[in-house]
Amino acid sequence: MTKDRSISKDNPTNMQQDEQLPETYENDGVNPDHLLTFAGTAEDFSKLLTTGTYESFENRVFLCGSCACGKSTLASVLIGSPIPLTWKSTDGLVIHFGRNGINLETFEMVPLQGEGRGQNVLTKVVIGKPTRETSTCFSSDTNLDQHISPSPMETDNPYSSRQPIKKEASYSTRVSQSTEACLTESLNLLETNTITSERKKTTSISLPKMKKIEAYAVHDDILNEVKSGQYKMKIAPSDLVDFGGQRSYDMTHQLFVQHGGTFVVMFDGSRDFHEPLREYTTGDISNESIVRHWVNSILTYCVDDSAVMPKILFAATHSDHLSEDMQMKMKTKFGKKVFEMFGAHERNKHFVFDPIFFINGTDKDDQEIQNLKNQLVSIARNQPSWGLRRPMIWVPLELLITNMKKDNVNFVLKTHLAEANKMNGDLALSEKQLDEFLLTQHALGKIMYFNQPELNNFIILYPPALVNILRSFITDDIFWPEDDILRNILRRMTDTGKIYRTDLLKIWQQKRFNNHFPDDDIKKFVIQVLVHLDVLVLPKRYSANSDTQVDYFLVPCTVKHRMPMSFLDDKSFSNRTISLVYRLQKSSIPSALSFKLIGAISGIWPIKEMNDCPLLYHSSAVLCVDGQTELRIIVEDKRVIIYLIHELSKHFISPNIAASIQECLTFTLEAVLTFYLSSIGKSYRKTNVSNLFQIEIGEICDRSPCVVSISKAVNASNWVCDKGIHHDTKCSRLWFFNKAQKECPSSCT
Repeated sequence: MTKDRSISKDNPTNMQQDEQLPETYENDGVNPDHLLTFAGTAEDFSKLLTTGTYESFENRVFLCGSCACGKSTLASVLIGSPIPLTWKSTDGLVIHFGRNGINLETFEMVPLQGEGRGQNVLTKVVIGKPTRETSTCFSSDTNLDQHISPSPMETDNPYSSRQPIKKEASYSTRVSQSTEACLTESLNLLETNTITSERKKTTSISLPKMKKIEAYAVHDDILNEVKSGQYKMKIAPSDLVDFGGQRSYDMTHQLFVQHGGTFVVMFDGSRDFHEPLREYTTGDISNESIVRHWVNSILTYCVDDSAVMPKILFAATHSDHLSEDMQMKMKTKFGKKVFEMFGAHERNKHFVFDPIFFINGTDKDDQEIQNLKNQLVSIARNQPSWGLRRPMIWVPLELLITNMKKDNVNFVLKTHLAEANKMNGDLALSEKQLDEFLLTQHALGKIMYFNQPELNNFIILYPPALVNILRSFITDDIFWPEDDILRNILRRMTDTGKIYRTDLLKIWQQKRFNNHFPDDDIKKFVIQVLVHLDVLVLPKRYSANSDTQVDYFLVPCTVKHRMPMSFLDDKSFSNRTISLVYRLQKSSIPSALSFKLIGAISGIWPIKEMNDCPLLYHSSAVLCVDGQTELRIIVEDKRVIIYLIHELSKHFISPNIAASIQECLTFTLEAVLTFYLSSIGKSYRKTNVSNLFQIEIGEICDRSPCVVSISKAVNASNWVCDKGIHHDTKCSRLWFFNKAQKECPSSCT
């Protein structure tokens, strides 16, 4: 069947929540950095494991690629939903929690619906052959301390053949019972200031109306099976992420690109690989550029050479547009092209070059889709994290959080969650353990928690809620609201990179965002988070009134216009400029990183304005240093290019200013890289991020930076570039303090 590609202007709610479970990997009490994401130390994690463990079978699949290539269609097949036959562009991203799974007996990938995907936390505990030491938990039902002994339990999966031990309760049973008992009081603490939002087009349930924990408990029939040791669970639920194809979402996507998982990079196989895609109005985006963009975005932050994950597969779509003979020819052609692009990549062990899949997403029985699913299962089973053990003591909080999300609770005060934790008796985490738990779940993309002043009051339980908020103003113009006033606000923002606070609040007054912002505290918190992420930037003022409150934000990731390069034609430019280049060692710079870098830098130096319009461009900006000096930053491919320009001559550039700017820029770049490393579910504590790039300094030569290594500039008075031009290193060395010089030289005036 051929899919109709007509564009729908509908903007449905895409965030679909189907319980989710945090994931942390451990093996026999050992905490190898390449396997485990944990915010604490190996010793801390080992202590957690002494309270009991179970095996974890976690998996996550990402679908990414160009617009209209069939990502959402494939997602529908994988989760068992009706296959859409009309293209509706995805606004942002869709996360299907627990809608897909792997059968642990047959090792088939299957869709999960209804009750089959019901008890995610408990399901994974049962699958994971739980063990538990004797412990005490206060029961609100009996007001007595209940002493529980550990017991393995029989499950209907190939990893377990243990029999129930007489007179000993299964720990999975105890988790359910004690959670129900111990969390009853906890939820009462959550009745105040707990934020809910509309999801699945249903009315949000307000927690003050919830009087008993039964609403969060597992079904009685499942509990009875667990108690009898006969609970048969065969499916390990996994998560599926469907990324929208518009470049408008690059910043949003990068916040959710997890280091552990399998990426299916998709493209329309009925089109030539170099053909400009009509869905992108710039005319310079093709299958090739989109595929390269996604690979760079995925692998930029893979700094551990020993890491096995992530894995990258390639899938062409719309095979039904071609004859069988042509399909085979194109499949071979695509394989050669992909290998030509990435066969020599320094991270090529992350690629699966053979086979390249050529699917028909409108046919749920398509053999190529079945082959793709088999490959996804094989990768999941062979990832180092598969079957590793995780702490049982986390289960009560995981269950509480999961059930709160089922009731559309997006935000919760940390103090309320902490009080709920205290009610878990011997399963309660210490304050330090609670922070480690939250930070670990944040690194895994399960929640969002920022342990910083003014940000650590709230926990975002459901990360896609932030996506819903982000896409209120970071979205493609096909999703702009019909209201002319709001459209003008968004148009001005994309033209100038500037949005007034009052205009942002006006956008959030739309009915579809009401439930995200029940009070001003949440709006304030969300704005603080977006500023922390450099999505919104508080502009630096360069004026006598710099301390006055700024009434607008800069939004670098929404600007589409590129910086005019005509300034390079000015014959005096090279005489007034010194250049600095940061060159990433192994990968190109994803646009999301450039947005954050420019956002962070524009919070340090003010963006220069002309005719009340900030000189902020796509991946570039012009900034003010002082009345006579300006700074230009341009991010392209593997380079961050910096120009420091004096209005008269480069010889008048202050050494202190130049060196201070360099140190500040270097620190900011390292901070941005560290931020993303800590956001993608990967341990980075042993990584020196300064090793990810090298610094070169120099001048302007033939409309481009002519640079050399620092050591060469320091040890020589001049160098000869590839064009045969002699360059003096005196001005270039201004980028670095001469720390050996104790006082000004005699020539100093």
